[in-house]
Amino acid sequence: MAAVLIIALLAATAGFALWGFLRGGVGWTLLAKELRSFFFSPIAWVVMALVMLLNGFSFTTALETLRSGDRTISLARYTFDTPIFWFAYFFIFPVATMRLFAEEQKLGTIETLLTAPVSTLQVLVSKYLAGLIFYIVVWLPSLLNFFIFRLSYPQSADAVGSLAGSYTIIFLIGAFNIAIGCLASALTRNQLVAAMTCFTLCLLHFLVGYFLGNVLPDLHEAYRPFVELISTSLHVRLFVDGLVDTRQIVYYLSGAALLLTLTYHVLEFRKWKV
Repeated sequence: MAAVLIIALLAATAGFALWGFLRGGVGWTLLAKELRSFFFSPIAWVVMALVMLLNGFSFTTALETLRSGDRTISLARYTFDTPIFWFAYFFIFPVATMRLFAEEQKLGTIETLLTAPVSTLQVLVSKYLAGLIFYIVVWLPSLLNFFIFRLSYPQSADAVGSLAGSYTIIFLIGAFNIAIGCLASALTRNQLVAAMTCFTLCLLHFLVGYFLGNVLPDLHEAYRPFVELISTSLHVRLFVDGLVDTRQIVYYLSGAALLLTLTYHVLEFRKWKV
């Protein structure tokens, strides 16, 4: 019950932020500008191509494993919980977010943007939503793999709940990590530093839960509730199996909200320095 109330509170907060973002139509203009900068950039298409290639390789490897007779793990688990998947996954966030604020600071346009007749909230939400939309677009082609497989082998395809859980957790972790990238980009004017900071923080968050849950099993038993809360790899396995836990939804959404709040205050500090 408490998790449901927190989710409702987060939804209300997000609704208020979107209302402030869309007020006056300025938000749409800022969002369109950010999306153009994403999809008119060759880097974005390189990232999309690389992720599609690695996803295709991961999916093909999963099919070969299933054909060999090992059916103890689902196709979705083989696809979304492998080293190939995680390599592609953590590569996305630094590239997608490093230029959001760092480029503006390097070019000296951040002062103009923050002192223009737009609110800091509108600037932040437009850049965050652009990064989130780009992230969603990157993963849409992978759905085609499962769609074709379901058409070809309807009797062997994974349950809809497994795929829904898989893409739900991918979205939740992505929303959290993009918020990390926004904060990292707001803290520096160097895009490379922003990218390395984002990559390090995202990877550390993953590794802390992974090592506590897999490398240190005794510690895992002693601090099981804490490990279950922060372990990204465990969350992926649960959601891929169709076990949607509202605690993980609260964890990632509240974490994203906290990181965006910190980013907002960083931008406000820069605004008052101008």
